[in-house]
Amino acid sequence: MSHSVPTSPASPPLWPEAGQPLAVAAPAGAVDQGTLRAGLAALAELAPEAPIRVDQLVLDRRGYLAGEDAARASHLAELMTQPGLGGVICARGGFGASRLLPLLDLQAMVRGRRLLMGFSDLTALLNALAAQGLVTLHGPMVAQLPRLDAASRQALSLLLAGRPPWPLTLEGRPLAQGRAEGVLWGGNLTMICHLLGTPWLPPLRGALLFLEEVHEPAYRLDRLLTQLELAGVFAQVAGVALGALSNQDQEPPDLIQVVARRLGGLGVPVLTGLPFGHGASNLPLPVGAWAQMDAGAGWLRVGVNLA
Repeated sequence: MSHSVPTSPASPPLWPEAGQPLAVAAPAGAVDQGTLRAGLAALAELAPEAPIRVDQLVLDRRGYLAGEDAARASHLAELMTQPGLGGVICARGGFGASRLLPLLDLQAMVRGRRLLMGFSDLTALLNALAAQGLVTLHGPMVAQLPRLDAASRQALSLLLAGRPPWPLTLEGRPLAQGRAEGVLWGGNLTMICHLLGTPWLPPLRGALLFLEEVHEPAYRLDRLLTQLELAGVFAQVAGVALGALSNQDQEPPDLIQVVARRLGGLGVPVLTGLPFGHGASNLPLPVGAWAQMDAGAGWLRVGVNLA
């Protein structure tokens, strides 16, 4: 199977239209039934006209995984090539998405042009599909929906009603000033590190790299950032955009200090505190689309070529 990647922005999916069915997939960790029920209720509020497909195997469990690898891969592939679906929303993260990469026909999924949305562990799939030519969406999963803030709910509601919010501007805090633009790649910091040395690492040269993380103490956050630096990632990218580093309302000071020390002197624009990640704020980011940033002015604009 070829893993060659394009150097230009990926093509957009068929964005959901109002009333189109939505499907839930569980490509990673096992899904708690109560958590799923609460998330589905929130999804029904956000997309009141859309029928929601939830197959029984979404609740399958093999230890910490939502079923066997082959079953999860087959279900995701079916949904991503199913005509008439408005989009596929992942149930939760955890671990397991990267185990599916060798089992999936990514080009067949790209040809299906279905929207795939998730984040955290789903970073592996989002970037792999976008690198093959399909814009994917780093955004809320079903389990996170009940906790979303108003801005994130509004952006997602517009998208699911057939009115994608592109270009979307996110506001953050400058760490290193400057302007940059490029294809947007990234997601969960741990997962980007796990893709190093594999055929599924996206093409980062000249890109804008966005990162988020959760449940990592300062020394482990430092270790992850150091790994990217030692691998030459920060020497390739045109800019770095950081979202939440925890799921707390206020970021722990020691995490902020690590970021300042490790990223402040890269020589490229760096923004921090952007509203995406595991907390209440998780605005949608189109992976593989064109983005612009002005770190001095404190903004990242995504989906520039999707308007």
